[in-house]
Amino acid sequence: MQEDIRKDFLPLVSKTWWFMTWLTRISGMLLLLAAFLLILGLPVVISDKVVLFVVIAILYYPALAFGLYRFFLHQKKIRKRVVRKIRVDDQGIHYKRADGTTDHVLYQNLKKYCFSDEYDVSITPRNKIYVLWVNDGGSVAEVDFDGIEAGYSSYIGNLKALRRRYIQGIVYFRPDLHIDPLVYDVYYINPVDFTFDKKKYWTAFAQTFAILIVCCTVLGIIILGLVKWLF
Repeated sequence: MQEDIRKDFLPLVSKTWWFMTWLTRISGMLLLLAAFLLILGLPVVISDKVVLFVVIAILYYPALAFGLYRFFLHQKKIRKRVVRKIRVDDQGIHYKRADGTTDHVLYQNLKKYCFSDEYDVSITPRNKIYVLWVNDGGSVAEVDFDGIEAGYSSYIGNLKALRRRYIQGIVYFRPDLHIDPLVYDVYYINPVDFTFDKKKYWTAFAQTFAILIVCCTVLGIIILGLVKWLF
């Protein structure tokens, strides 16, 4: 039975969404260029005399050059560890990095760990999103499905499918582990066939949009009332 499941559990590899990749690259470069020009021209803005500008420039631009040097070194270090490809198969999830190394979070290494009283696989908030939380070989690990890596060289377009496949793999190959139902709710996964639950997603979207409209309307009424009261 297990062999049949493994045979049918086909590998899923990340795919680059080129439109978002180039959009993010161009936007990032424009923002960096604007920030660089703003920082570069700061002494000119704050100096009203030539002598003052020269004094500030002597101190400012060498410090700026050193800061940029450190920034590029940091970026170079980060780029070596960025994830270029994600693969989910019957063994687990594999992150292929720019430096040629590959990190894994394998199903066989997952252990029972009560994150929330009775569940071994749960979620945790990070930067306004939720990431999957597992016990990988005795230590807590965040299974990351971040859509963009540092350096803006690639934007992964099938992240939701990769996440669903990995959770499906936990259910198939580690049935002894208990998954928090919030995992299915947060990621809009149908726990029966592991497809994207469009109905639940659009229902949540409509509710959020309706709340936003109500809040904006109430705020608009309050502001309008204050304007009339003041004037």
